[in-house]
Amino acid sequence: AFANIAVWLAAHGWWQLPARFDPALTLPLQMCHIASLIASAVLLTRNDTLRAILYFWVFALCTQALITPSLIEPPSSPVFWTFWFLHGFVMLTAVYDLVVNRFRPTWRHYGIACAASAAYLAVVLPINLMLGANYGYVGKSRPLNPSIIDVLGAWPERLLIIVPLAALAMARVMLPWVGVQQASKRKLRQD
Repeated sequence: AFANIAVWLAAHGWWQLPARFDPALTLPLQMCHIASLIASAVLLTRNDTLRAILYFWVFALCTQALITPSLIEPPSSPVFWTFWFLHGFVMLTAVYDLVVNRFRPTWRHYGIACAASAAYLAVVLPINLMLGANYGYVGKSRPLNPSIIDVLGAWPERLLIIVPLAALAMARVMLPWVGVQQASKRKLRQD
């Protein structure tokens, strides 16, 4: 957890240096940037609310960063490795929380994650409009590399697709646990 925080601070501090700073690109406002800090907090506190946000954001939303990374730096760049370290840490922490700490998401957790996502959108959308940015991929511009955003239409209409699509993706990663919960209830009734 502390190593991740140190890498996060170093990486984002590096982007805030005057030679690299661009408020439309380098602020740590992508969902994965925030999830990385949440992952460290989950390891340190096991806070139920943070665990819920981590689970749903990582498995439903941040996986897109692994599938279609917006990374343009080559493997010879420290930026490349920092990207993969931070994103890998988020994924491994979510898996660790499920396997070792035995986090079991519920529909209440889904509601927490949806509320956190709505709060995130309420913060980044005005910032995007003010800066011409695309934090959370809900801004007017498109990612540099091909992604799912490319097929969702023009802005702002694509917001009408992205928001329910995110909620649906989070519901999808809840479905395996519905079966687990139903099996547990059946077993309790049989005992």
